[in-house]
Amino acid sequence: MEWIIINLEQQLAITKKIFELPKEEILQHFYERIMTIPITVRTALKKELISTIGADRTKGVFIRYGWHSGVSDAKRVLAMGITDTIDLIKMGPKFHELHGYLDHVKIEKLEFNAQNQVKRIDIIWKNSFEAAEHLREHGNSQKPVCHNLCGYASGYLSTALNTTFIVKEIECSTMGYEHCRAICMPLDYWDDTLENEDRYYQTVNMLDELDEVTAKLKQERDNLKQANELLKEFTRALWSNQGIQKIIDLLHTTTGNPAYIESESFVNIASSNNIPNFDHSFVNEKILATTLFKINEDLHILKTPIYFGQDIRGYCAYIYTDGRMPSDLDYLLLDKASLSSSIILLNENIKINTEQNVKRNFLSDILEGRLKKEEISKIAYYLKFPPTEKYWMLTVEKSIISEYEQNELQLNEELIRHIHGFFKERNINAIVSQKLNQIIILIAYTSFEALRSKRDTFLQQLHKHCSRRFKKHTLAIGVSSVIDTMDQLSIIYNETLAALRVKNKQKSIYYFEDLELESLLFQLDDDTIVSRFVQKELGHLVSVDKDFDLTKTLYAYIESGMNINSTAKILSMSISGLRYRLSKISDLLNIQLDDTKKLFSIYMALKILRAKGEIEID
Repeated sequence: MEWIIINLEQQLAITKKIFELPKEEILQHFYERIMTIPITVRTALKKELISTIGADRTKGVFIRYGWHSGVSDAKRVLAMGITDTIDLIKMGPKFHELHGYLDHVKIEKLEFNAQNQVKRIDIIWKNSFEAAEHLREHGNSQKPVCHNLCGYASGYLSTALNTTFIVKEIECSTMGYEHCRAICMPLDYWDDTLENEDRYYQTVNMLDELDEVTAKLKQERDNLKQANELLKEFTRALWSNQGIQKIIDLLHTTTGNPAYIESESFVNIASSNNIPNFDHSFVNEKILATTLFKINEDLHILKTPIYFGQDIRGYCAYIYTDGRMPSDLDYLLLDKASLSSSIILLNENIKINTEQNVKRNFLSDILEGRLKKEEISKIAYYLKFPPTEKYWMLTVEKSIISEYEQNELQLNEELIRHIHGFFKERNINAIVSQKLNQIIILIAYTSFEALRSKRDTFLQQLHKHCSRRFKKHTLAIGVSSVIDTMDQLSIIYNETLAALRVKNKQKSIYYFEDLELESLLFQLDDDTIVSRFVQKELGHLVSVDKDFDLTKTLYAYIESGMNINSTAKILSMSISGLRYRLSKISDLLNIQLDDTKKLFSIYMALKILRAKGEIEID
C-alpha cells in the first residue's frame, strides 16, 4: 500500500480551495451527514414556540441554536490547524454562507487593541433568510430579527478566537434598511448599548423556572391567606367599634413589627408600645403611595397614606430595625390596614362632625338669642358644657394675602377642622364655629387651666398652628375676658369683636382686657361712629402733625394730670419748649387746655388711635 503524506500547509491550501467547489461537495467534505429543514418548517416551528413559551424565550432558543452551530463549525476550522486570526475570522463567513443562512457576509471593519487582539468587527449580512422570512410572514419590524445569525457569529468567534464574543444586530432589512448590519465585540468591550443581550446565551431550565414560579405562587397564596385572615380581624374590629388602636395591635401581633398611625399633619393617633426613638422629621412628608424611608443603615420606615376619597387624612407605618427590610406580605398587610383605618377614621370623622355641628348650632343659637336660659342649661349639660362653669372666647379673623382666594365656605370648614384638631390634641373642651365669616371658639376654661400653660404661650401656639397651614392668609385673634356662667356668652363675643377693632400690622393677638375706657366705643356695631368721633376730636391736629410730636405731647400732658412740670420731665423738655408746643396744640384744636371736659373726649380719641396702632406712644 502506498501512503500519501500531506503536510499542514498543503492541507490548509486544499481546505481553502474546497469552498470553490459545488455546495454538495463542500458539505460532504466537512460533514458526515447533513439534514435539510425547509424554511417554511422552521417558520412554523418558530410560531409554535412563540405561542408556547413567548417571543422573548423563542428569541433565546434561536440565538442558542445559532450559537451551537457556530461553535461546531469553529471546532472544525481549529481541527484543521488554522491559527492565523485573520484566516480564522474569514473562514466564519464562508461556513455561514455554506449553510444557506444568507447570501454573503462582508467584513466592513476590523479593529485590534494594543495587544493585537480583536477589538471589534463590523459586518454586513446580505439577504438574510430570517429577515426574508419575517418580511414574507409579518412585513416590516421595529426591531432586528436575525437571531439565528447573531447566535452563529457569536458562537463561531468565541470558539475560534478563544474569547467570549457577543454579536448584536443594529440594522435589519425588516426595518427598512438595504442590508442587515451587526457589531461583533468581546463581552468586556460592550457597554450599556448591549442592553442585556448576553442573557439570551444562557441556558435556561424551564422546569427550574416553573418550580420557582410555583414557589412564588404558593408564597403569594400564603400571603393572601394571611392578609385575608387579618382583614377579617380588621372587620371584626370595625363592627365592634374597637377603634384605631386595635388596628395597630393586630398589625404588631401579626408581624412583630412596631407600627403607628398618624394624622395628615403627622400627629400620632395610635402606636404599638415598642416604637424606637428616631427623628420623625425625616418621614414627615406628604406621600401619595406606599413609600420606604431609610433613616439609617439599621432603621427603615414603610409608610402608606390613608385616603378619604381623593384626600389624604393620615398615614399608616411599619418600623424595621436591625437593618431588616419589608417583605411582600408587609406591603399587603399595610395596605389592608390603611383601608380599614380609613373606614374607622371616616366613621369617627362623621361622629365628630355630627357632634360638632350640634355644638356649633348650639353656640349660634345662644349668640343669636334664640334659646331661653332653661333651654341653654338643658342642652349645655347634654353637650358636657356645664352652664355654671367658667368660659372663655376667641374670635379668629382672616384676610387674604394671596392673589387668588379659594371657596370661602370650604376654607372656613378646613380652618375649623384644623383648629378643632389643635384643641383635641390638648384635651381642651371647646366648640369651634363660624359667624359672619369669623371663626368663633368657645373654651371651657377649666379644661384650659388643666393644661397648665400660660395664656400668651397657648394663644401664640394656636396662631402658629393655623398660620403654618394657611400661609396665604393673615390671622388675627380677638380674646375675651373669662366669664363665670354661660348666659354671658353674647357679652364675651362682643368683647372679642371689640378687641379685633384695634387690630394692626404690628400684632396678631388682641386682648379685650388691654382696652380701657375706649373698649365701650369699640363695642359699637358701626365702626364709622368711632372714626367720626376721632376725626371730630383730633382731625386737624393729626392732619398737620406728621411726626406726631404734638400728638404725643398732648397725650403726655393729659396723662400727667395737666401738670406742666411733670409733662416736661416725662418728655425731657424745657418748660418754655413745652409751653410753646401746648400753645400750638391749643390753636390747632381751638380749645383751652384747662378745659377738663373737652380734654377727656380728646383723651379718649388719643387712646383709640393708640389701640389701633395708628400712633405709637411709650
